[in-house]
Amino acid sequence: MELVRARNPGPLTGPGTNTWLYGLGEAVVIDPGPATPSHLDAVMAAASAIGPVAMIVVTHHHQDHAEGARQLSALTGAPLALFHTEVSAPGDLGLHHHDRILAGGAELLVLHTPGHAADHVCLFEEPRRLLFSGDHVLSGTTSVIWPPDGNMDQYLASLQLVIDSAPHRILPGHGEPIEDPDRALAELLSHRLAREQQIFELLKAGPARPRDIVTALYATYPQAVWEAAEKTVLAHLLRLEASGRVRRSTRADDSPFEVLA
Repeated sequence: MELVRARNPGPLTGPGTNTWLYGLGEAVVIDPGPATPSHLDAVMAAASAIGPVAMIVVTHHHQDHAEGARQLSALTGAPLALFHTEVSAPGDLGLHHHDRILAGGAELLVLHTPGHAADHVCLFEEPRRLLFSGDHVLSGTTSVIWPPDGNMDQYLASLQLVIDSAPHRILPGHGEPIEDPDRALAELLSHRLAREQQIFELLKAGPARPRDIVTALYATYPQAVWEAAEKTVLAHLLRLEASGRVRRSTRADDSPFEVLA
C-alpha cells in the first residue's frame, strides 16, 4: 500500500487529497487527485515500484479526487472505473453496488455509499477488512453533505452500511489512516445525530435559516468552513423536513425553517 498525497491543502481538503496505490505485481490507483503534473508524476513513480497500472478507480466525481483520472488513464493505458451513472467515455468501467474489482492481485468489493455525493463508492478488501473510504469517512474531520447531490438520509444509511461491514482499518481520502474504526465510526454516527438534535432544539426557539444556525453552532469554527457547514445544516434540515418534524416557513430558497406544532 502506498500513499501519494496531493499538494492541495485547504479548509475542505485538510493536508491534501490522498491517492492510494494498492496491489502486488500490478497497481490499482484509487482517487488520482488533481491533474497537476507534479502529483501525477509522483503517482506514476509510486506505481512503477508496484508494477503496471491495471486500473484507476474514482470514489466520486469531486475534482480534488477525480480531476487527474482521465489524464492518468491516457498516460498508463489503464481503464477508468467509476460509479455507473458517471460513465461517459468508451472504455470506462461502470461500477455497481457489490461489484467485485479483480485487479492488483486481489479483490475489492464495491460499496455504493451515497450521501457526500450520489455517486460515491467505498472499496473493501474483505480478507484484511481494509476500507478505502474516499470522502465518506475522513480522519480528523467530517464529510460535507451539500444538497442536492449530497443527502443526509442517504449518508446516514451508508454510514450504517460501513459500520456493518466491520472494517479493521480505514484509508480515507484525506488525513491519516484510521486505526480504530469501531470507535471512529461510532463517534461519527453519534456526532451527526447529535448535531441534528442541536439544530432541532435551536428551531424550537423560533424559525431560522441555515446560515443563522451556522452562526450559533459553528461560532468557534474558522469562517472558511462556514459555507460548507451551512450546506450540511441544510441537509439535516431537509432530513427533518422529510420526517415531518420541521417545515419551511415559505417555499423561497432562503426561507427559514420552523418546528411543526
